[in-house]
Amino acid sequence: RVSDQALADVRKFIQELYPDDLPAEPQQYTMGKRSQDAHEAIRPSYVAYTPESVKEHLTRDQFRLYSIIWERFVSSQMLPALAKSLTVDITVGDALFRATASKVVKKGFHHVLKLLGTKSTAQTIPDLKPLEELSFVQFHHDEHFTSGPSRYTDASIVKALEEKGIGRPSTYAPIISVLLDRYYVVRKNRQLIPTTLGRTICDLLLNAFPDILDVNFTAEMENRLDKVEEEKEAWAGMIRDFYSPFKHKVDHVMETLEKITVKGLEDKTDYICEKCGKPMVKKLGRFGFFLACSGFPECMNTKSLPLADCPKPGCDGKIVARKKQGGRGKEFYGCTNYPACDFITHHKPTSLNCPKCGWFLVEKEDKKKGNHKVCINPSCDFLHFEAEEEPAADD
Repeated sequence: RVSDQALADVRKFIQELYPDDLPAEPQQYTMGKRSQDAHEAIRPSYVAYTPESVKEHLTRDQFRLYSIIWERFVSSQMLPALAKSLTVDITVGDALFRATASKVVKKGFHHVLKLLGTKSTAQTIPDLKPLEELSFVQFHHDEHFTSGPSRYTDASIVKALEEKGIGRPSTYAPIISVLLDRYYVVRKNRQLIPTTLGRTICDLLLNAFPDILDVNFTAEMENRLDKVEEEKEAWAGMIRDFYSPFKHKVDHVMETLEKITVKGLEDKTDYICEKCGKPMVKKLGRFGFFLACSGFPECMNTKSLPLADCPKPGCDGKIVARKKQGGRGKEFYGCTNYPACDFITHHKPTSLNCPKCGWFLVEKEDKKKGNHKVCINPSCDFLHFEAEEEPAADD
């Protein structure tokens, strides 16, 4: 929804620059079921200020954001693009081959919404006549494998919530923040990757409250809350319908909570507590795995989980994750023998050793090579590009 003045301004702008792509009447869009219509849409305050005209006054990120807002606002009041499609069926004996191609014949809103790109990669088909006999020149085949769905990003998870009718625009950001703050997911390369803790919590909740965690239940509850707001349903009856069975399920879970054991969240290790001599166990906390004494609460000793052996000659220390004093700043990896050993790296060690020199490999990422592993040894040039599945961000 935009104001009448903004609508008149953008139509005048389109009339001056793209008169053939101006619809006879303003474009009207139906609001989504969950849309909150209290405010205007985010739009440029003055449409004549094109992105290029204000670029020199903006930072890079400001320019990108303004371009998105300006392009989508203007394109929303332009005619759609028109494309011509062509399909050709070619028979060879009993086999049928099909070629398709399309060509944009009228750009429409693509004049301002730059989705077509500067270079055309569309497949083209030469002029052919019906029943024309073709000559075989070359046979080319491409192999494709079925891939699973992509991991959620901040944008895609918000889109999924909208499609399933869960939450409101004001709650989307807090939902993602809770997932990150509680270490249910971690953000890596813009993707939200579930941790072992997150997967475990999800499984436990689904087993205990399958009906309540169903997305249809959440959407229906929000519909009923809307009816309460509109005074179409009494709030007391709605709460009563929900609370009685919910309390019964919670009481049952609390009675059996101590009997629940979760594999992978507390495993025995070969490490011995240097304070009391008892074995240490591997536990999962808010910031990942760590070692804790099995004698807890009598012994409160904890320490970082070793990731690799220190590669410095003559040092028997272990490489662990560290942060600057106070727990702030970017995480780095250093030797447990510090300050006697000053080895540090900002790249996360892996469990793989270099086949050339024996030092451990670390994770790296750049735009040209993507995700890969390299040897930590500065005099070794070993690179590792083998694709590996990452089921969960455990550490």
